[in-house]
Amino acid sequence: MPPAPARRPGATVRAALAPGVTAALAVGYVGIDLAGAFEDQSAVAFPPIVHGALVALQAVALLWRHRAPNAVVVAVAALDLIILATSGGELGVGALAVIIATYTAMRWGAPRRVSYGVVAGAAVATALVGGVAMAAAGMPLLLVLLVALARIVILYAVPAAAAEYMLGRERLADAMQQQKAAAERERQVAADRELRAERTALARELHDIAGHHLSGIIVSAQAASALTLSDPDEARATLQMLQQNARTALADLRRTVGLLREDESAGVGPDAPGPTPAVAALPALVDAARRRGQHVTLQMSGDPRPLGVLAETAVYRMVQESLANAGRHAPDAACDVTVDYRPDTVEVAVRNTPPAIPTAARRAVDAGFGIAGMRERADLVGGRLVSGPQPDGGWLNRLTIPLETERSQP
Repeated sequence: MPPAPARRPGATVRAALAPGVTAALAVGYVGIDLAGAFEDQSAVAFPPIVHGALVALQAVALLWRHRAPNAVVVAVAALDLIILATSGGELGVGALAVIIATYTAMRWGAPRRVSYGVVAGAAVATALVGGVAMAAAGMPLLLVLLVALARIVILYAVPAAAAEYMLGRERLADAMQQQKAAAERERQVAADRELRAERTALARELHDIAGHHLSGIIVSAQAASALTLSDPDEARATLQMLQQNARTALADLRRTVGLLREDESAGVGPDAPGPTPAVAALPALVDAARRRGQHVTLQMSGDPRPLGVLAETAVYRMVQESLANAGRHAPDAACDVTVDYRPDTVEVAVRNTPPAIPTAARRAVDAGFGIAGMRERADLVGGRLVSGPQPDGGWLNRLTIPLETERSQP
């Protein structure tokens, strides 16, 4: 049930309009009588000034129609019943106030069943009192019935129907507004979800690229520092490789940042996105790790076959991150990279032996974004990642991807 209309600029004038018109009707009725327009008043028990006063009381009651709509219907209908009973059922001067009160009660009255009951009771009372008064005045029965029915329709049914129609429009407008608000909320949630997904993907790429290259740079710098006195030529070669790694890292970062650009020029030039990492690039990745001084072997078995784009990237980034972690935590340990194509799955594993020189244990924080990125990529392709220390003190990362899942991807 909608509440009574709130007060707005001009609302006071509109609220006083109905009582004002009703009061004007009372004054006009009395004025017409004073002008001698009413000739035959034999069926009227009260003089017109009394009936005018009753209509004026109706006007006063209408001032409270929004505060107590049901009570106003009772008061206005009771005054109209007095007019009907004392005029032989002929006067309809109180009908306007009844129409206004009925519309207000059906539009803003609460609870609804009470409003329906009050209006129905007032309609029955009006029909009975008006009919009895007309019958007592000697009116034909058929005319009495027709007039009683007309009063019910005009005074109560039509205003109630108009109120219901307006309520229906308001409910429809509210429903459309709620639907629009819900759609906007869903759109915002979807946009936020997409933004978070893009940020997560970008964070994975930046972490994988920066982590891999920076780990190589750190290892190369340590090696160059150790070789400065013992083998200056090898130190210079290591420093040159360090510079090359730094340039490669800068180029990869530029390409990744280029993905964020919306202009068409982002697709060309040095900042253009590089090729998608793939399983075919693993030998080059392993060679780069060997040039940094890591002891890495690569073994591929089974029947090689192309995977989906997401799976290719997941495999490459998993090996890249694993080698970078091994370079940080066990730079002198041997790493074995295996890619095994099976009938239904492809399994990629990176296993490193314990470091010759013990280092601090790999803490949970060390597995932070790198391992998390591996798991996220595995989830994207329906794969499973197993990561953790081995009984001999080494570390194993194993990614298993179901090939059927990749075939189903667009």
